[in-house]
Amino acid sequence: MKEVYVEQCLARCTIFRWCQRYKAGRVNIKDMPRPVQAHVVTNCATILGVDELIWQNRRITTREIAVELSISKGTVHHITHKELGYGKVCAQWVPKHLSENRKTTRMGVCLTQQFLH
Repeated sequence: MKEVYVEQCLARCTIFRWCQRYKAGRVNIKDMPRPVQAHVVTNCATILGVDELIWQNRRITTREIAVELSISKGTVHHITHKELGYGKVCAQWVPKHLSENRKTTRMGVCLTQQFLH
């Protein structure tokens, strides 16, 4: 078969592996489902730790948070954007959605600035 199909021919070990699986009762040629790794690190304590670090220093980076809490940068990104709803504006973490108290505070600041000019 190697002489005829050259590079398109399967290796002998692959053919033997398939034969063993067929003899064991497997009839489907599709891949079996693989287990997905669970998010073990994303728990309440980690989320609170990330939130506390951000409130202590608004200019902290995801890399610094990851080193401080010994978690991956991907986990920090997931927590900050999906769980806490933060985004970076001018290198500072800010909430994407303001609470009612913060909305009224900002409105008050805007109104006082308007009357000063």
